[in-house]
Amino acid sequence: MKTILLIVTTIVLLMIDPPVEVPYAKIESAFNSQNASTIISYGKEYVLLNVLDKEGAYNHAQAEVILQDFFDKNPGGTFSYTFKGKESEESVFCMGQYALKNDKFKVSMQFEKIKSAYQFRSLTITLEKK
Repeated sequence: MKTILLIVTTIVLLMIDPPVEVPYAKIESAFNSQNASTIISYGKEYVLLNVLDKEGAYNHAQAEVILQDFFDKNPGGTFSYTFKGKESEESVFCMGQYALKNDKFKVSMQFEKIKSAYQFRSLTITLEKK
């Protein structure tokens, strides 16, 4: 009887407050396929975007155009994370690298926990010095 009660309680708690994860793998895959639309879809309604000094607060349509322009000018790169913050926090920071044959770009993102998902509020891409 105690086992059944424990199972039911666990199920109810998971339904009320399901675990929330930063969509690291989905964003990594989108960077590797240069899919600006998918990346921006994980952002808040307005995102703070700084891509090679093109900086501002943009809605999804505007942010997608800027990010796609970056990918069009820097095609075929590979992305990997260099740091992932703790997902237990209300705000999570991560860093990665988008690497081409001759250039490397530092990518940083700041996520906020909003209801049942993490959404990024800022995305910064800068050219790493050689």
